[in-house]
Amino acid sequence: MKKLTLIAVTVAFVGSVFAQGTVQFVNDPVSLTAPPDRMVRFAAANTPGNVTGIAGAPTVGTNFQVQLYYGAASADPSTLVPVASAPGRMRASSTVSPGVWSSGGIRTLTGFVYGDNANPVGRYNVQLQVRVWDIADGATFEAARLANPLGVFGLSSPFNYLVPASGSSPPADFFMTGFQSFTIGVVPEPSTMALAGLGAAALMILRRRK
Repeated sequence: MKKLTLIAVTVAFVGSVFAQGTVQFVNDPVSLTAPPDRMVRFAAANTPGNVTGIAGAPTVGTNFQVQLYYGAASADPSTLVPVASAPGRMRASSTVSPGVWSSGGIRTLTGFVYGDNANPVGRYNVQLQVRVWDIADGATFEAARLANPLGVFGLSSPFNYLVPASGSSPPADFFMTGFQSFTIGVVPEPSTMALAGLGAAALMILRRRK
């Protein structure tokens, strides 16, 4: 009896694992065609790591880690959680595909099962976001932000993903078609931003007086 119970539990566990929805975590131009732009780019010419010295240049540098975050479609983006798989990383400066990350592939969205072809409205709608950071600052995005608030970071705009039915054609149906380009750069401290705002306000007042 105990053996049968163990087998039943094992089968149920395996079934639940395989029922989890998945997504292809890639942004190469073959998988995600343009437009829109799908690359990760440097925000400024002087962003650390930007070897081109050009604002908006496609990001390179294997020190930049790229992780997929997910949650319910209605969730606040700050509550999204990272997938269990290891992050991808941007390519080396010698790459012929700058702005594209490597070590991507299938990512499991725990808690969001595959959809139903007979009931498209019943499929799970998931909110996704891509986050980038310098691994020299921390092993995770959160650890890096805590260790070095002035480091190089980037977050894509949150986007929706409709989990396809399990019988859908892989991998085309599982691409992140809602993903669009975003930039990474140094985020100014609040005090620095406040000073910049005061400076701009002062200039406006002086111009009005003239």
